Amino acid sequence: MQAFGFFCLILALAYWINRSLGIFNNLIGDGQSTVVFFELILLFLPQVIAIVLPIAALAATVFVINRLNAESELIILDASGMSPLSILRPFIYFSLITAITTAILSLNLVPMSRAHLDFRKEEISKDIVSRLISDGSFLHPVENMTIFVSSVNSNGEFQDIFIHDQRSNERDLTYIATRAVLVREKNQSHLVLFNGLIQTLDLKSQTLSHVGFESLAYELTQLVSAESKQLMNIDNYGIKELFTADNELLKVLKKSKTEVHFEVHDRLLKPFHCILYVLLSAVIMTIGGHSRFGLTRQIFFSIIVIAIFNVLATNGLTLLRRDSSNWFFAYLPVLIGFSMICGLSTRMRRPFFNGALKHIYFGKKI
Repeated sequence: MQAFGFFCLILALAYWINRSLGIFNNLIGDGQSTVVFFELILLFLPQVIAIVLPIAALAATVFVINRLNAESELIILDASGMSPLSILRPFIYFSLITAITTAILSLNLVPMSRAHLDFRKEEISKDIVSRLISDGSFLHPVENMTIFVSSVNSNGEFQDIFIHDQRSNERDLTYIATRAVLVREKNQSHLVLFNGLIQTLDLKSQTLSHVGFESLAYELTQLVSAESKQLMNIDNYGIKELFTADNELLKVLKKSKTEVHFEVHDRLLKPFHCILYVLLSAVIMTIGGHSRFGLTRQIFFSIIVIAIFNVLATNGLTLLRRDSSNWFFAYLPVLIGFSMICGLSTRMRRPFFNGALKHIYFGKKI
């Protein structure tokens, strides 16, 4: 468990920091605080752990067995009369712990965190005020829109505001005001501009006109991007809702029945993959007796077998994605993996080949 915690920490930090940098750049560009940043990266943490946990379990298994062999502890266990199944028992417990943890993450925590994460992103995208209070910067809340605020005073008023709107195909609008205040009304927000000027550029005639004003209300609700309103994501739902999805939910998700079932089976298979990663690598690593050359061959062979297993699992999920009736092919690699574990477990702490040819060559009796 110590080795597993170490590898899980290292892998999670590497992946987490990489994704956090992208979130940090987007939030800083929108004028969000560091509190919002830490809230979002914490909501993203369950997804990171679910991704790196099987790899960390595999690395911990290989590391522990290799250390037991290097320190000659496997020889002591063999000399004490411990059976191969007894040596494998701790890894069975460890595989069950990782499988249960993965099941809790993929079936419960990850959908909950994804749903809350998308909800918070939607709130942030609608919070145009947080973008405007980033004074001294040119901000782009939506495409073809530029907003600049020189400063914000202690009363919450914006000083020297500039708005350039190029979203129309017919004209470009430019708003300039000495100060502005924000007015909220139910679900709508307006920016009231004072002592300003509107410049209008007609794109067809290339004529420029301007109108001065003492006060003008500019609606901010229109600055919310249409893409940010798309909250419905298949990752936000649990397997129970997805497995019993009706036509209405499928229409909201814009997914077919086959795609929804693919997501359900993909989540259900992840705990079984953890068990196979641990037990298959543990069995392969313990094949053969003590060698002064270490377990290099076993490590290489276990990595190759796990890679082949991943290819088979990916192909099975691909067939499932095409047709939900092919669900058996998604679980077939799991059955093959458990069959390999049962077959290879008979050679634990014994040479892979019985050595009959070697004994016959030297004229020794087996």
